[in-house]
Formats: sequence, structure tokens, C-alpha cells
Amino acid sequence: MKAVLSNVNLINRQNDLVKEFYSHIDDLMDHPTVLKMDDFTQHLNTSRLQHSLNVAYYSFLFARKLNLNVRDAVRGAFLHDLFLYEWRTEQPVEGNHFLIHPIQALLNARNITEVTPVMEDVIASHMWPIGNVKPKTSEGWLIQMVDKMCAVMEIGVQSTKKIERFNYAPILLGLLFYIN
Repeated sequence: MKAVLSNVNLINRQNDLVKEFYSHIDDLMDHPTVLKMDDFTQHLNTSRLQHSLNVAYYSFLFARKLNLNVRDAVRGAFLHDLFLYEWRTEQPVEGNHFLIHPIQALLNARNITEVTPVMEDVIASHMWPIGNVKPKTSEGWLIQMVDKMCAVMEIGVQSTKKIERFNYAPILLGLLFYIN
């Protein structure tokens, strides 16, 4: 298992970086609610669980480099899309999916773990500027950016066009190799 475009094997728990990453989310990894995210697709063929792991891993790398609250950033990133319905065909609460799903994810996160104010900001604001909740913390600003970066990478890797043909690929790849 790897994060999209990463060269780090996330199965190798002997790796110090991998060990540190999982130390922030180990208690969540096998939670039945979290595991249900694997039943839903997020971007093309990327499961919601894989997408959340991608966002959590890259948020971990950036938060470490930027001296942010790594634990809350990683936990919030991992739970940012913890809504358990197929948004393309169903929605349990009326309203725009982009506005509703962060609220659903936050409610679900609160049901499985303690949610700190930083985690709440990360989850509630991850759709900014499409969503109506603007990040209040540096971690919130980081995760909303990493979420979009991962979505672009997930779609790009799976598309029939090679990722090198995307104009933004050199920038994304440069960031990844810098932090990876």
C-alpha cells in the first residue's frame, strides 16, 4: 500500500517515517466505521479510504516540514471524508453535497474518537472555497490544499492521459519529491 505517487511503502512499519505516520492514526485504522470507507469510491477508482490515507500521508509530510500540529492535522485529514453513502446517487441529508458531507464526516468522526478544535476545523473546512466554511487554522488551510492535490493526482494517475501531459504535473511532482 502506498499513497498516490509516493515511493514510500506504507506497509513497511519498520520504516521510521511510516511508523511515525501511523502513530497518529493507528487507533483509527481498524475501526469498523473507517473500514466502511473502502466500500465507496471517491475519485474514479480510488476508494474513499485510500483517498483519506493519501490526504493523511501528504498532510503528515507537509505538517512536519511546516512545524504544525502534526497529530491533529493527520487525524483530521484521515477523517475528513468519513461519510458513508454514495454521494453520486444518494444523500441522507438534503442539500448540496459539497456543503453537507463535511458536516456528516464531522458527526461520524465525533462518534468514533475525540475531535479536537484543530481536527474540527480540518474536517469542516476541507471543501473551501467550494464549501462555505473557511479554514481558521494553519492545519485547516493545509488539508484543504492537500485534499485537492490528492484528488488531482488520483484522477491524473487513473486517466487515460499520462500525468506528464498535465500542465501542473511538474509542480505537483516537485512538491512530492521534496517532501517524500
